Amino acid sequence: MNQWQSLLNDGNDNFHKKNWQQAEYCYKEAAFHLDTLWSAEPKNVQLLMAWICASHNLASLFEVQQNPNLSLQYLLIPHHRMLSIFQSDDNDNNEDIKLIAQSTLKVTFMPIMMFSKRHPMCDTCKQSLTEFKENLDIEQQVVH
Repeated sequence: MNQWQSLLNDGNDNFHKKNWQQAEYCYKEAAFHLDTLWSAEPKNVQLLMAWICASHNLASLFEVQQNPNLSLQYLLIPHHRMLSIFQSDDNDNNEDIKLIAQSTLKVTFMPIMMFSKRHPMCDTCKQSLTEFKENLDIEQQVVH
């Protein structure tokens, strides 16, 4: 088992035992390791999805601790990163990596939409989410 997998498992165990600080530590360490590994292998979808999972686990952790602002931040980190890669004109982000980022946007966006139903958001944020969802739906239709 990889170190990041052990950290995610330990984080989950601590989360279920309500050992919040230890769960946070494990999830953050896993996210750090995964980010480093994924940066070296940007086409490795398994590492990318595990990194997103670690971020989403942190979001869940902070949400159950009644800290929705920090929770939302951990949902937005992977979403904004994928959006940035997808929209980038940078030559370092080749087409394969852009396609991976595009397909991952739905994975990062849906938890944000679900979060917005549980927690109040400003009108500007709601409008931004609605517009992004509409654009995502259009792009999905174009791909099919």
